[in-house]
Amino acid sequence: MSLFSFSSSKSLSKEKLNTLLHQITALSPQEREYVKAAFSRFITGGISKAEAERTVRQLKLNFADNLDAGEVERIKLKILSFFT
Repeated sequence: MSLFSFSSSKSLSKEKLNTLLHQITALSPQEREYVKAAFSRFITGGISKAEAERTVRQLKLNFADNLDAGEVERIKLKILSFFT
C-alpha cells in the first residue's frame, strides 16, 4: 500500500511539463502552448497522474482544436511516462 501511495503522490511541475512537450517534435509552438493552457489549471500544485489522464482525455475529445489523434497519443505517452 505504501508503494502505491508514493507513486500516486508524484506530481508534474510546470517546468517538467514544458520539457516533456518540447521533446514531442511533432508539436508546433502553437500546439505546445495550447496543451500547456489545457494543463494550466493544475500548475500551482503540480499535476497528478489522474489530472494528467483527465486532461489528455479532454484533448482527445476536443475536435475543435488543431491536434490530431496521433499528436494527442504522443502527448499522452510522453506525459504519462513521467508517472511510471
